[in-house]
Formats: sequence, C-alpha cells, structure tokens
Amino acid sequence: MKPVLQIDFAAVGRSAQSSRVKVNRAGRTLLLAAFALCWCVLVITRLVSLQITDFEHWQEWALKQHFSEITIASERATITDRNGKLIAVSVPAASIYARPKQIRDQALVVRELAKVLGENPKLLEKKLRSGAPFIWLKRQIPRHQANQVAALKIAGVGQVIESRRYYPYNEAASTLIGRVGVDGNGLSGLESIYEKDLRGTQRKARVNRDALGNFIETSQQTEQALALPQGEEMRLTLDADLQMIVDEELEAGRVEANAKGAMAVLIDADTGEVLSMSQSPSANFNLAEIPSARALRNQIIETVFEPGSTMKPIVAAGAIEAGVVSSRDMLDCEHGAYRVGKHTIKDVHPSGVISAFDVVVRSSNIGMTKMGMRMGADRLYDFLRDVGFGSASGLGLPGETKGIFRSVKGWAQIDVATHSFGQGIAVTPLQMVRAVSAIANGGVLPELSIIKGQAQAGRRIFSERTSDVVREMMFGVVEDEHGTGHNAQIEGVRIGGKTGTAQKARSDGKGYAQGLYVASFVGFAEASALGLKRRLTLFVMIDEPHARSIYGGTLAAPVFKRIMQRTLHYLSTARAQSKNPQDSLVPDGNLPANKSLLTQVVYHS
Repeated sequence: MKPVLQIDFAAVGRSAQSSRVKVNRAGRTLLLAAFALCWCVLVITRLVSLQITDFEHWQEWALKQHFSEITIASERATITDRNGKLIAVSVPAASIYARPKQIRDQALVVRELAKVLGENPKLLEKKLRSGAPFIWLKRQIPRHQANQVAALKIAGVGQVIESRRYYPYNEAASTLIGRVGVDGNGLSGLESIYEKDLRGTQRKARVNRDALGNFIETSQQTEQALALPQGEEMRLTLDADLQMIVDEELEAGRVEANAKGAMAVLIDADTGEVLSMSQSPSANFNLAEIPSARALRNQIIETVFEPGSTMKPIVAAGAIEAGVVSSRDMLDCEHGAYRVGKHTIKDVHPSGVISAFDVVVRSSNIGMTKMGMRMGADRLYDFLRDVGFGSASGLGLPGETKGIFRSVKGWAQIDVATHSFGQGIAVTPLQMVRAVSAIANGGVLPELSIIKGQAQAGRRIFSERTSDVVREMMFGVVEDEHGTGHNAQIEGVRIGGKTGTAQKARSDGKGYAQGLYVASFVGFAEASALGLKRRLTLFVMIDEPHARSIYGGTLAAPVFKRIMQRTLHYLSTARAQSKNPQDSLVPDGNLPANKSLLTQVVYHS
C-alpha cells in the first residue's frame, strides 16, 4: 500500500509567518534608514544654511535677539554767560522703556508705574497696548525716580542713561536760549539756530539683552555712550547775574501793574553787547509742564508797538543834527492844541512858548510836531531809517520783526507830525534800545551782538555835539521839575531817559484798542562817579497794564530805577573785586580745564 502524503499545515503557517516577520523587519529597517538619511540631509542642509549660505542673515537675526542699538539724547555743548557761568548744560538722566510682550500683568504694571512716574494710568495703558515691540514710558527723569522703578523689578521694564538739557538759572533768558527736545534736538532760540555747533556727535548706544529682553546696562557702556565728543562751547554776551536782576524786577513790575506782560533789554551802549534780555511771564524749561504759547515766544524780537514819547529825543537828535533847531530855540506849543490839516494835535500838559530843550523835557507833542515839520518828510524819514527803524537788529534771531515803517511816498502832512512824537510807526524793543544807545555813547549806532566775540564796530549817525545836547535833554526828563521821569532818579548817579505811553493798535489794524496801553521807559546811566566808564542802556515796557495809572513815568520808570540801581551796585562791586579795575564790566571768567558737564552740575528734580 502506497504511503499517503501528509502536509503539516501548522509548520507551513509558522514558516510563512516567520517570512512575513522578516519582511516587516526589513521594511522597518529600510524606513528607519530612509528617515535617518533624510534627517541627516536636513541637518546637513540646515548647517550649511546657518554656517555658509545664509550665515549673514542668521547672524543678524541672532544679534537682534541679543543686542540692540538705540538712539539716546546726546550731550550737547554748554552755553555760558560772558563770565563762564553755565546757562545751559547737559546732565545725565534716566529714560524708562518697556517691552510689552514681556509684561505678564499689564494692569498691575500700569498701577505701579503710574505711582512712581506720576503719569496718567490711562496714558501708560495706551502706550503698553499700542502693539509696538519697544516703547518709551517716560524720558529723562531724575535718577532717584528711575531707581524706584528698578526696585519694582518688573520684567520687560528697564532704563537707559541719556543726557537731558538743564538750565541752572531756570527761566532766565529761556526764550532767547531756547528749548531742547527729549531726543536732544534744539527746538527754538539759540539751541535751534546753532544746532550743528551745539549738538556734536549723534549718540547711539549698543546694549545687551537678557533672556527676558531686558537691557543689560553696564557702567562702561553708559560711559562710552555719553563720553563721545560734543559740540563747541558757546559763550554769550549775557551776564547771568544781571539777567536774574532784570527778571526779578520785571516780574515785580508786571505784578504791580496787573499787566498782561512786561519786557526789558539791557545792553552795553558802547559795544552793543546784550547783557540781559527778559520778558515776563517767562518759561522754565526745566519743568515738565510747558506754559502758554505766549511764554514760549521771544517777545523782545517779535513784539512791535508805537513808541510814543520815547521817540521824541531821537527825533530831536535828527532835527539838531540837520541844523533846523537848537536846544535854545523857542517853539510855540499853542497852549495844548494845534491844527494840522483836519487833525488837532494835543498835549497832556499844555504849554506856551518854550525852548526845544523843554519840548523834550515836558514831552510836548506840538513842539515835536514843529521840529519834525522843520526837518520835512524826506529828511525825517531818512534819519529814522538811518537810526535803524524798519530794519532787523542784526542779531539773526528767528522770528525777529522789522517793525512797521511805511514808505515816505505815502506820507501826508499829518504823518510828519505823528512820526515826530512816536505815532504811526511801530518799533521793537531792540530797535528802541539800540537807537537810544547812540545818544548815550556819543552818536554811534552800535551793532548788537549776543555771542561773545562777535561784536562789530558801530557806525556814526550824528555828531558827539548832537549827542551831548540830546543827552542833557534826557537828563532833564529825569531831573527837571517839569520832567516826566522823576521816578527813575538814583541818588549819586545821573540818569537820562524818556517816558512813553501809547495806545495799542487794534488787531484788525483799524484804529486803537479801547483801554489798552503800553507804558515804557528807555534810558541810560552816567555812572563815572562809581568808576564805571561804559554806558548802559535799558529799555522797560509794561504791556497792557490794568492799574490806576497807565503812564510810563509811573509804571515803567520805577522798574527801570530798581533794575539800574541793582545793576550798578553789582558791577561796581565786581569791579572792585576784579584784578583788572579798568574793566567796567565783570571780567571774563575761564572755565576749568576739565569741562566735563557731568561733573560740573548735579541734576535735581
């Protein structure tokens, strides 16, 4: 019997299963090998990208994460007075920044920072929610305040050191010197005009960041950022001590007169150097809050006004120089009323026939009208032009006006009359103080200067003889019993001056504003008895007084007296202490060799 073929199906199953396992294992091995190969290729490709092909891109990206370059307010050059005293200086201050994405609880941060920084919480919240990756929360604050912020240890909030402009004399001559923005740019005044000279090198600081994005500030980095070369020091003709005197007395005079404003300019009549330029109210740029727009404007160079009777000694100088009148000539002042065409000229204090000398002393409009008519329109116009009216002062300050001085071609007979006693023409304080300086110094119209070392020789506009005659007239205004300037008298010193009271023109140019006046006094001091050889000229104006009196003799003259009295005392005392007693002004001082601003001034809030 033949054997039967028997198949072990179980063994066959086991063999097939084993084959499938081997196949699966081989497949997985191949997949793993393929994955490993792909991974290696990707890694190698990435390394090639990072280290070779895209190296510069990724390096820049990494540097942005670990380093940052920010622009900070630069250390500007100093501005000093004529004696080297600091008027404007850069000092270290802290600026607080934030990286909003790093801040977890913004509401809590807003509450904490608002208390320390004294900021409006809504303003801080708006800044943090602006979406910007980097924001300034508050710029240029005192270091002690910044330390309080640092003590809070808020992630995403930090500080950097930059320079802040500081004015040691606060509001003294602030509108002249000008304002500097938080980025270190000059915004107005001399700070703006001489921006290139004062600013120096643009400051950028490169700082490290930690893992949270905070700046890691080191003393070395701060020192390098703030120690870059600065601009050139600027020395002004101003005297800081005299500026303070003028500021104080001018403000007191404004308050006493309950006036809208007040202005004063003090210059050296011989050299034309401006010693003080003051206005009230004035701005203190050390304060965070900026006052009204009026306080920010330099009123001395922008304001125009009818000079009124302060013009009379100037016109008298022109008439005497032209040879049409002498101080002893008798003029009929018509007992206070005089017809010129359809108009009637009147005097506040009526007079009959008086000398030309007394015409100025008693401030007769009618007497001055007759002097002007003797000169004639063309000669009067040419003389006033020659004295500087209708032209800029030459200081080169932005916003300076030339005044209002119409061409003689359009003059009528009444214009000759009104120009002779200071109406129909609008001038600036600088023009007026400059013109009277020519009377004070012997007939030379000085070239005004504000930067020390830039003074130029003036030009002669009338003779010394004419100057002597008119100067005596102005002494009479203060000393004579009929003069209007008694309130400017200083015992032991001869004061020459002229009062002025004029209505203000309406804003639309149609006539005069009811009840609005300008009270002024311009004059000079003869202080040779005190050993001061140079002549000083001072102009004082009270703008829109609301007091019992509106006259220059009662409002502006007393302010002139107080300013000049304190000025002469200061200068005579400084002269006595000076090593060079021949110098009538305070001798120029010298700054120490080490002029590091950060060591000379300590900033206080």
